[in-house]
Order: sequence, then C-alpha cells, then structure tokens
Amino acid sequence: MKFSEKWIREWVNPEVSSIVLSDQIVNSGIEIESIEQVVPVFNGVVVGKIISCTTHPVLKNLKIVQVDVGKKKLLNIVCKALNCRNQIKVAVATVGSILPNNIKINVKKIYNETSEGMLCSFFELGLFSSNSNEIIEVPENIPIGTNINDYLLLEDNIIKTNVTPNRPDGLSIIGIARNISVVNNMDITLLKEKVNSITINKKFPIYSNLEKKDINFFGRVIENININVPTPFWMKKKLFMSEMLSENIITNIINYILIEIGQPLNILNSDLIDTFIQINKTHTKLVLNTQKDIKIILDENILGFFDKSKILFLPGNINSYILETDHNTKNIFLTSYSVDREFILNISKIVGFNRILNYHSYGIDFSLQKYALEYATKLILQICGGNAGLITCYTDNDYLKNTNKIKLYYKNINKIVGFFIDSEIFLNILLRLEYKIESKKGYWNVIPPSWRFDILIEEDVIGDILRIYNYNKIPLIPLKENFNRDVDKNTNDLKKNDISNKLSNLLVHRGYYEIITYPFIDPVLQENILSKNGKELFISNPISKDFSCMRISLWPGLIQTLLYNINRKQDSLRFFEQGLCFLMDDKKNLGVDQKMLLGGVISGFHNKENWFSKRRKVDFYDIKGDIESILELICDITHDVKIKNKKVRGLHPNQSAKIFLNDNFVGNFGKVHPILEEKFDLNSNTFLFELLIDKIFDLTVYRDYKIKEYSKFPSSRRDISILISESTSYEDIIKVCKNCLIDKKVDINLFDLYSCEKFFNKKSLGISFTFQDDKKTLKENEINLMLDHCIKTLTNKFQIILRK
Repeated sequence: MKFSEKWIREWVNPEVSSIVLSDQIVNSGIEIESIEQVVPVFNGVVVGKIISCTTHPVLKNLKIVQVDVGKKKLLNIVCKALNCRNQIKVAVATVGSILPNNIKINVKKIYNETSEGMLCSFFELGLFSSNSNEIIEVPENIPIGTNINDYLLLEDNIIKTNVTPNRPDGLSIIGIARNISVVNNMDITLLKEKVNSITINKKFPIYSNLEKKDINFFGRVIENININVPTPFWMKKKLFMSEMLSENIITNIINYILIEIGQPLNILNSDLIDTFIQINKTHTKLVLNTQKDIKIILDENILGFFDKSKILFLPGNINSYILETDHNTKNIFLTSYSVDREFILNISKIVGFNRILNYHSYGIDFSLQKYALEYATKLILQICGGNAGLITCYTDNDYLKNTNKIKLYYKNINKIVGFFIDSEIFLNILLRLEYKIESKKGYWNVIPPSWRFDILIEEDVIGDILRIYNYNKIPLIPLKENFNRDVDKNTNDLKKNDISNKLSNLLVHRGYYEIITYPFIDPVLQENILSKNGKELFISNPISKDFSCMRISLWPGLIQTLLYNINRKQDSLRFFEQGLCFLMDDKKNLGVDQKMLLGGVISGFHNKENWFSKRRKVDFYDIKGDIESILELICDITHDVKIKNKKVRGLHPNQSAKIFLNDNFVGNFGKVHPILEEKFDLNSNTFLFELLIDKIFDLTVYRDYKIKEYSKFPSSRRDISILISESTSYEDIIKVCKNCLIDKKVDINLFDLYSCEKFFNKKSLGISFTFQDDKKTLKENEINLMLDHCIKTLTNKFQIILRK
C-alpha cells in the first residue's frame, strides 16, 4: 500500500520527524518497503485572478485574459482552456517561471497577441498524468500572489508498506494511525458519524439460503448522480500519491475509502438489476463475462451475488460487464460486503488474487461496513449530487457476536517473553490497543478489537504487547540448554536422525547436492506435474499466488531447481531434498496429514567431461542404483524390498516403478513423462525418485552392523543356465533359490540373459552360485546336493529347462 505522510498526520500527528515516524511504523510490526520524497518540479507559479476574459477576434477557441497576480500591472495572457472565465482564481506561471522538463516561460506573440505568462493545468505542472484541457481553479479565499506550492502542499513523503497476512490492520490509513497513536500515547482523530438524508424509496431486498453464514451485505441505491464531474483536488492528490487515481469519480471515491479505512466497496448500474439481490452458491456450471471479455466458468464452490434472472458479481468486485458503470450511468447500486474466507479462496483459485480479494482474504472489519457505505454516500452526494435510498442489509448475527475471548495468564507472559513485565504496563498497552479486558482469578479474559482478526491465541496477545512495549527494550539473555535426556525414550528418534544423516551423506558421496525449497508452491505447477487430486491444501492468506498451496510432493521444487540450473548451462545435475509434504485428511489432527519425504532428481550426463573416457547420459538404472543404495543402508533389500513396474503420475508409463517394503508402498521412481519434458523443456534423460521416509522407518527393524570375522575356508562357484518363460521375473527365481538355501552362506548372481526366436517365448538365464562355510571346506557332494535341491524346486515351480 502507498500513501502520503500528510494523510497519516491528518489522523494522528505526533511531534516527531519523518524518520522517527517511519521507525515507529516499522517497530509497530508493519514493514516499510520504501520512502519517496515528493518535491515540486516547478517554481514561480502563483495564484492570480482573472479580471477580464474575452474571445480572440479571429480564433474563437482562444481567449484573451487580464490577470491580477498582485503586481501594479495586469498580465495579458492568451489561453484556450474551456473553463477559463471572469472572476475565478487560477494558477499562473509568470514570465521567468520554470515548469517541468525545464520549460521556461517567456513573453510570446500568439496570433498577434502578447502573452505574458501561462494559465496552468495540473498536467502542465507535472502533477497528474491526465492531459486535461482545464486550468486549475483556486478557492476564492486564497490570497492573490500566493505561491501555488504553499496552497497545494505538494512537499510530502510517499510511504510504501508491505503488510503480512497477520497484520490486516496495516492495510489502511486508520489502521496504521492507530498503531502510531498507541506508540506515542496519543488520541487518534475519531470517526465522525455520517448521516445522509433518504430522498427516494427504491431499494433491493437481500436474501440468502446458505447453510454456512459468515456473510454481511449492505447496499443502497443512489439515483440522479452526475458521474462526469471532476475529482476534487484534495482527493485527487492523495489517490495520485497512492497510485490509485482513475478517470471515474465514483471509482476514485471508493478507492479513497479503501485506503483510508480499509473497507472495499463495489458499484453497479442499478438500472440493470432485476427486483432483488440473492446471495448463493452456483449449483450448475455458469459462465460470467467480465468487463475484459474474459469468461469465467463457475462451479458449485463459488459464491455469487445474483438478481432475479442473472449473476451480478463475485466477491473481489469481479462484475458482470453488463453491470459496469460508464459516463452515461445515472443510477448506481453501492454495496459493502464481507464473506467467509473459504469463498475468497475458492474464487482466487479460478481468477487469482486482485487488490479487493487481498483485502477480503486478510479480513474485513465488519464494524465499519455500514459506516463505509454512509461515508461513500456522503462523498457521492457532495461531489456528484443525487438522491440516496434506504440501506438494505443481510447480516449474520451469530458472526457479529462471535468475539474471540482469550485467556491471558500473567505467569505465561513472563515465561514466554523471558523477562519481567509489570502487569500495569501490559494492561495499559492492551487498553490503548482497544482490547476489552475482564479480570478473573489467576488470569484475564481479553477480547481483541474488531479489526484484529489475526489475534487467536494467548501467544498472539503477548506478541501484540511486545511490539508496543518496544523490541529494543527487551534484554538480551543467553539461552540455556539442558543436555540431560531420557536415553531409552529417545533411542528410536536418535536412530532415525542418525539414519537420516547417513542418507544425506550417502547421496552427497554419490554426487548429489542437497537443496531446501519452500513447502508452499504454485498450485498450477503442482497440477502440471502431478495432476489434480482434490487433496491439495490451500493457504488462506498466501504471500502471493505462486505460494498459495502446500506441496504434496517434493518433485515441483526439485524440477524448479533443475530448470534454474539447466538455464545456466549445467549439464550434469543431481539434487535431493528431505522435507515435509502435506495432504488434507479429515482423520488427522486439524485435518492435515504431513509426511516426511526424501526426493531426488538426476539429469544430463553421468559424469563430468574429461579427456580419457566417453561421456554417457544418465539412465533408469542409475537412479535405480541410487535408490537401492539408500534402501540397503536402512533395511535388508534382498528380502524385504520389491520394485514393480507400475504407472506413476508425472512419470513415463514404460519407465516408472513403485517400491514396496514388506508389501507396503514406500516410494516410486522413473523417467519424467514426455508431456512434462516438452512443457518444461527438460532433457530427455531426466529421472525422479521419492521415498516415504517415515513409513520406511516405521516398517524397518533397524540393521545393527557388526564386524564379523571373514571365513578362512575357500569358496566354490557353480554356474547353471536355465530356460524359463518370458513372463517369469528374475526376482522370483532368485527368491526361490534363496529360500532353498536360507540356512546356507551362498551368493547368488545373474551374470547372463539371452533370448532368441528359437526359444519360443522363453529366455535363458545364466546364474552363478558361490558357496562358502565359516567352519569347514565344503565337499563336492555337499555342494551338488544343495544345487540339485535348488534346481528341482525351480523345475517344480517354474518348469525350467536346464541347459547343458
């Protein structure tokens, strides 16, 4: 939000410098992004009065005026402004004045008439971008000869703030002024009651059939307005500095109220509203055409405002284009509304956030809604004329009565802040912040003011006390740590942490770089990679649209990091990350299930460029080898782990696999899907993996590595070659062999695979058996008996054919 310092000082004006004032705003918890000094870019311009105004004898669009600027001689000036006329006071650039772009005013001859200066418009003084053909009109009470800078009060500071979602009070002038008044122990300018005369009977009744309320809606009809009048300078200057100045006077009025008291308003052409206003969700898919000819398809989760026959607008002032006002509009319907944040979030998923949706997502102070409507009505009637009707409303009384009563314990304050604060001090702070306080035995019931929707728990109240108490007054006390711990209780956690650290070291040694990415991401990116599954967790008050969804996988962050490095000409990349991912789950605490995952990505070449060997690109078996190394560190991969060819979202259908530990799914890996390769311009050799680390830990009996003496007796190898069906997997063969020799020390390895047309849908496997015993040298007949038993079992189970 941008605003001028003088605007703030209209509400509260402490006797401090601009620098101290900005420090107070920052210390109150509102970040200042920038401060820009405004200095007039002209000089020598004064207030003058037109004594006579006559039309040029030849050119009827020009006027010859005599202007009194407080000197003995009247100035003769040629002017073509439409509003130039007798007896008005104007801004006059006299001879020698300097205007923007170093334009110097000199005596000129214009169509044989001497011009000794210029009557100025706002545009010619560099104030507003609108190239208006009207000169500045100065009030009659301003003395002739007054420097125009002194009248316009242009020297100012433009302050730009950046407000986080936990500080909705920082989205308005009055909200920031409240904080300054508390810091300086001053009173703020009170809101003056706005009362408007009701001169017409037209109104629109408002209804709603929603089960979930949390909706307040106020509206009134204003008729016979002149929408083409100019915006008053005092308003125009403030909106110009806030970068919210428009050509429409009604838009300027509601923008002015939005900045000053933080209340969004909306205007519609009342002539096109049919009978009544209905607040409801859409039950069938509707299409809303906006003013930019953008069609928005609405589903059943979208809240809308309807009349008898059509949809009017969505929260966020997303209006149907037929209801928009223009320069021909005479009658308007002015509205003020607040709705449940869930509805705001649903709309933002479709259209993204705009300025008004941001205000609604932060929270609307329902106590000021009707006041804002009356305030806007008063300004419209004063500037544009017209007749106001009755205010009709739909209010959720339960919502209005729902005050958040928080228990504040004195002992907790000193415990949490880490030092002693006298109760009189923090109670005084809370009263100045307009909390309601109710004393109880051992604690206080405190109720935050209506504009602090973010104060929900005791720690929030304590944080509010500290920001006013002044963070700089908090003593620096070193932290103390007790290193005594219950070893038996934490043994499992210690093992998990130890394994987690070993996994990181393992991947680093295999050429990976560890990364840390944000857990909140762009929902569009996540949907592109993993497709929509309806379990995404959206943030109520996101920093931006790019950070509005909690991740359900580590892959979006890994791919973003990969793309960042590919764009910087890196051609051999390996990244991994350990982090939490989040899913909506009604069975879990707070409806959220969070899981610790380990994910990785590899892309490009297997090794770095060198002179002595040929480079090759990474493939499916590189990432499979990395995963096997990870699992081997945790569990017995030969007995407990199975890798099965399965389709995985976001991965190539023919190069993807799922990992099972004791028949429980624990992860997947594979090549990136070709559609994603094309969409993100990835290399054709990019591979991803993801493991459910917590689940693996829960399913695993941790391996205790012990040093054993190596057998002193010789080993003996036997090779067999067998024919089996093409559909039989090597994994099943090895599993049967190991079960046959489960109590023996035998290494089993596949060393050859061959198939051809002569085998008729069979394949040949070459398998080696290496036998060894720790206590003796194995005899030939012992080895043959074990091998024969294994071959016989394979024949019975898989009908193998032993090749000679």
